[in-house]
Amino acid sequence: MKRLPGHSSTRRRAGGFSLVSTLFILVVLAALGSYMVRLNVTQQTTTTLSLQSVRAWYAATSGMEWAVYQVDNGGSCPTVPSSFTAEGFTVTVTACSAYPVSEGADNYTLYDIQVVAERGSFGTVDFVSRKLRATVAGS
Repeated sequence: MKRLPGHSSTRRRAGGFSLVSTLFILVVLAALGSYMVRLNVTQQTTTTLSLQSVRAWYAATSGMEWAVYQVDNGGSCPTVPSSFTAEGFTVTVTACSAYPVSEGADNYTLYDIQVVAERGSFGTVDFVSRKLRATVAGS
């Protein structure tokens, strides 16, 4: 069998081309895999923070209910600031003001209450905080 001149060099160039294309495909697949992992981590973090946000809202709601209970049973604002812990959240009654109201023959008091529920330290990734404010009528 007779070899054609330059035939073997053509074969070598084709082998180099397949190596370059293989490396290109590997780099593209690695980049795609990295992107998918990053996307998955972002989705998990978002879901976790969303859940913590809802838990903070419920903790703040429980603090508000506690403050309203104090107003209804004591006839006055609770001591400000008042704090307690609920499921890892620090719940604080940050403000409570009483306003007497007269409407004709009716006299009653309105209470402006503010409550904050926090978990974690401000500036950290896992920090979550919810603030509620309500006006309730007392006797």
